[in-house]
Amino acid sequence: MNYGYGRPRPAATAVSRTPAVLLFLAVLLFIAADLIMKLGFNWVDYVLVTVIALFGFKGYLKGLVNTVFSLGGYIIGLVCALIFSPKLALLAMEKTTLGKIMGDRINDFIPALSTISAVKINNTQNALDYIQNTPELYGALTENPNYRQIISITSMAADTNALYANNIQTLNDVIVYSVLKIIALFVLFVVVKLIVVIIGRLLTSFMGTSATLGTANRTGGMIIGLGTGLLVCYVAFMLIIPMLGSINIIKIPEAYAQSKVLIWFGDFLKSLKA
Repeated sequence: MNYGYGRPRPAATAVSRTPAVLLFLAVLLFIAADLIMKLGFNWVDYVLVTVIALFGFKGYLKGLVNTVFSLGGYIIGLVCALIFSPKLALLAMEKTTLGKIMGDRINDFIPALSTISAVKINNTQNALDYIQNTPELYGALTENPNYRQIISITSMAADTNALYANNIQTLNDVIVYSVLKIIALFVLFVVVKLIVVIIGRLLTSFMGTSATLGTANRTGGMIIGLGTGLLVCYVAFMLIIPMLGSINIIKIPEAYAQSKVLIWFGDFLKSLKA
């Protein structure tokens, strides 16, 4: 039977469900151990375990690849937006009527802005100038010829010297440029983030056709999800709630101090510090 490219096979799908089944069984084991062995878990313990398990299941559904690409999308999107938004804003002023329309609107409110020359400050620098003007950082990156080539190409693509000189003449132009740069920053971030996320989903779909790759992807995602759940619970239950209780904003219930999971977690953190 032909399942088609990128379409999970039944065997691969069944095997990739193993991490979720194990997570579900672990939660059931926690409940059964409390009921049978009378371990004394209270509602705080069940809330903690439920939150951590839900984060783990969310990570399983998302997968390691999607999780990594989602985080990478934020980083790459922000970097690209910071580097290329000035040039995109200037291109919008030069190649479209958007800059003229915005300039005319501003001129209707404050005509004097169009008669004031733009302040001759160095607005032509792009985000890569920081790297190039920091000898230690630039030297470390350019030791690798591949990194050096990437920096060189990106610097040329992001250069705004000529465009700035041609388009920014008055204070009105400076305001239009600033607004367009903010818009370009947002648009570039969203577009790049979307592209990276789509690539991650395509890779996840491809990995889903293999039992081994699919299971590894889901397991990795679940591990990251469990780690995220632990971190969230630590911040909420070990830091925020005690702080709010100490200044009498909330009343901490007695069950909180008797939570077995919190006690175990606290002992574990103390052992790491020892």
